[in-house]
Amino acid sequence: MSDKKLSKPARWILITLAATVPAFLVGFYAAYIHPILLPLIPTIALYPAYYLLVSKNRLKEAVVLVVAWALLLTFLMAGFTVMYGEGIAPLVIKGESYKEEMFHWIKTGEGPEGDPRLFIVPKIREIIVFSVAAFVTAGFAALLMGAILLNYMNYYVGSLILHALPGAELQVALLSWPIYAILRVPGYVCLGVALSRLAINLIRERRLKFGEVRKLLYVALVLIVLDFILKGTVANAFYQPILNKIVQV
Repeated sequence: MSDKKLSKPARWILITLAATVPAFLVGFYAAYIHPILLPLIPTIALYPAYYLLVSKNRLKEAVVLVVAWALLLTFLMAGFTVMYGEGIAPLVIKGESYKEEMFHWIKTGEGPEGDPRLFIVPKIREIIVFSVAAFVTAGFAALLMGAILLNYMNYYVGSLILHALPGAELQVALLSWPIYAILRVPGYVCLGVALSRLAINLIRERRLKFGEVRKLLYVALVLIVLDFILKGTVANAFYQPILNKIVQV
C-alpha cells in the first residue's frame, strides 16, 4: 500500500513508530548520563503524534498508537536486556528492585504480585497519580510514567528469559507477561487518552466534555478491574508455580 492511500492518522502512527526505534537507542546510551533519558526520549518521540490525534478527537487512533508504541518498547527493552545482560540495571529506573521483588515472588510465592492485601492500595495510588498526571499535562507525564513502568517490567522480562532453564526459554517468554498485565496496558492507555482529551477540551473550550470519552472510560474501568481480579487470583494459582519450575532464581 502506498503512502498516498494511507490516512493522515495512519501516517502519523507509522512515522512515530519508525522514530521510536532510534529514539530508544539514543535514550539507552544517553541513560549512562542519567536513567530518566531512557524513558524520556521515546516519550518525546511519541508525544507530537499523540497530541495531534487526541486534539483532533481521533481517540481510537491515539489508543492504537500508544498500544503499538508500548509493544515496540516491550520488545526493545526485553531484547536489549537479553543481549546485554543484567549489567544494564543501572540504566533502568526501578529495574533491579522490581526484578528482585518478582524473583522473590517466583521463588517463594510471597509478595505483592499475588497478594491483594499488598497490591490493592499501591495500585490505586498509582492509578490516581497516573490520572492526575494525564489530566494536568495533557498526557505527557502519564506517557512518561508508562515508559518508566514498561522499561522496568521488560528489564524483568529479559532477566527472566536469561534465568530460564535450558530448553524453557520460549515457555518463560510466553509467561513473562501475565494476562492481567497485558490487560492493564490498554486499560491505562484508554484512561490516559480520555483524560488527555478532557484536559484539551478544558483548555480550549473552558469545559469538560465527558460524552466524547465516556466509552474509553468504561473500557478503562473494565480492563483495570479485570487486572485487579486476575492479579489476585491467577498470579499465585497459575503463573508462580509454573515459573518456579522453569526459572532458576
